[in-house]
Formats: sequence, structure tokens, C-alpha cells
Amino acid sequence: MDILEVNNQPQWYIGDSEEIVKDLIPNYDLVFSCPPYMNLEVYSDLPDDLSNMNDIEFIEKYESIIKNTCEKLIKGGYAVFVVGDLRDKKGYQKDFTGITKNAFKKCGMKLYNELIIITPVGSKAMTMELGFKNGKLGKVHQNVYIFVKP
Repeated sequence: MDILEVNNQPQWYIGDSEEIVKDLIPNYDLVFSCPPYMNLEVYSDLPDDLSNMNDIEFIEKYESIIKNTCEKLIKGGYAVFVVGDLRDKKGYQKDFTGITKNAFKKCGMKLYNELIIITPVGSKAMTMELGFKNGKLGKVHQNVYIFVKP
């Protein structure tokens, strides 16, 4: 197995995740990601930025990134993704957790563990009045999925 020399410092790669994973990163035994929650927050004005894509484009690109990521994992390697569901502009739920699990399943990965990260409830309580008047409950957790490559 190749080892990426990092000299105890983070290595920053700027660009398209799909290309970086495929072309620059050696094989590994663990990958950790908290990907953009579709277009919930826009990170840049770059056209290849996932957060600028419509849902169909996002899912296609996201699945491709996950596929390239899984191909670089060694047998027995883990992929840890922090994700959560979100709402569209009309307030309807988008199943981002399901999109993520389905993408890994397509790659032959197996869901091994699931954890829940609880967001401090106090900060959500400050915004709940408006949301609850519209019948929407505020989320106070994120899902952590741990997939293994059999």
C-alpha cells in the first residue's frame, strides 16, 4: 500500500473532488467527509461546486465522487459520512440520507454503523417559533454513517 507523506500537516487539495479522488489521492483505509447538503448553503460561485447544482446534477456528481472514493478504499476500509436530511424551497423534505446510503450501496459498500450527532437544542429553539407556525419541526441531529468495503 502506498503511504501519502504528510509530515504531520494537513494536505489541502483545491478543485473538483471527483477529479482529486480519482487522480491524486493514493489508496487508503479510511475516508471521512461531511459533504455539502445539496444547495442548502452555497459555498462559491464556481460552476463545478456541488452547492451550485440542481438536485439532479448534484446527485449525479455526488454518486460519481462516492464511486471514485470507494474504488480507492482498500478491502476492509471504511467511509464515514456525516449527512442529514434538508428541505427544499417549498419546505418539503429531501432525503439526503437515503441518497447517500443508496450511492454507497451501488458501490458494493455495506452500512456497518450509524451514529447520531445531537445539535445543541438551545440554538434551534431560538428559530423554532417561525418554523413551527408553518408546521415544520426543526432538526437537531445529523446522521453519521460508517460504511465498510467487504
